[in-house]
Amino acid sequence: MLTENGLVVDVGPDGVRVETVRQNACSGCRSQAGCGQKMLAEIGQGQRFEISAANPSQLILQLGDRVELGIEEASFLQASAMVYLVPLLGLIIAAILTDTLGAAEPWVISAGVSGLLLGFGVVRWWTARGQSCRYVPQILRVIRL
Repeated sequence: MLTENGLVVDVGPDGVRVETVRQNACSGCRSQAGCGQKMLAEIGQGQRFEISAANPSQLILQLGDRVELGIEEASFLQASAMVYLVPLLGLIIAAILTDTLGAAEPWVISAGVSGLLLGFGVVRWWTARGQSCRYVPQILRVIRL
């Protein structure tokens, strides 16, 4: 289970809004001195994000409570694959099919862009058709200091 700590900013009938602060894992990595990824990770470091979270355990929450959020790794990986791979596959498949039909390069490029946009549309439809609970972070526990 992937976990993250957050602060409750709103409690409503449709869910809980939790604010998290983006962190990166570079501070715990041994190769941070020679890694170019550290510079990219530091760009968004410290940004605050508000997300909706489910409260399946029906915990009594108040504004300002510190909570631990969690999401299953398999759900996270499936959603990541869907968001990144479907548009990319749409681009590649459309471009290959158009090229196989013997179309000129501008048509192949246009078909690739159309496949990419179609892929984005599929992802948007997939996310809008009713989010399954497994793709929504859940509040695991309240953190008492």
